[in-house]
Amino acid sequence: MEDKERNTDEIDIELNSQVNENTEIRQFTVKLEEVIQITCREISRQKNPPNTEAKGKTVPWWTETLKIMRNRTKALRRLYQRMTSNDELRENRKNQYTKAKKEYQAAIKREKIRSWKQYCTTTSPNNPWNEVYKLANNKTRSKQMITLQKLDGTKT
Repeated sequence: MEDKERNTDEIDIELNSQVNENTEIRQFTVKLEEVIQITCREISRQKNPPNTEAKGKTVPWWTETLKIMRNRTKALRRLYQRMTSNDELRENRKNQYTKAKKEYQAAIKREKIRSWKQYCTTTSPNNPWNEVYKLANNKTRSKQMITLQKLDGTKT
């Protein structure tokens, strides 16, 4: 990190001197590009890169089959909406789209019910006040943990 800071500081000093002396504009622009690229890399670098598998919240009932059905339904919708010249073909594509949409919505409903049944059977049947009851009545609480750091970055 210190090498990069020294490198950018050296380039900055050199650029300032060249601007003041008005020498070789091509070399100046090359050095300026280097400074901009280094700065952009430093700014855009992230401490913890995002998880590419799951962005945001995921649902336990989502499957690859549903993903394929969603993409097919979207494609049929686009074909239906873009057909304006032939009324007969437009009606045919509309029927295909509505049929695929109904199948897709039914598959989502089936997967949600299957996932919920699976979740309910994994919990203890002897305790009626288990997680399922708390979840259904919105009584769950998330545990929050607070960590304090000193100014030098060490945790207390």
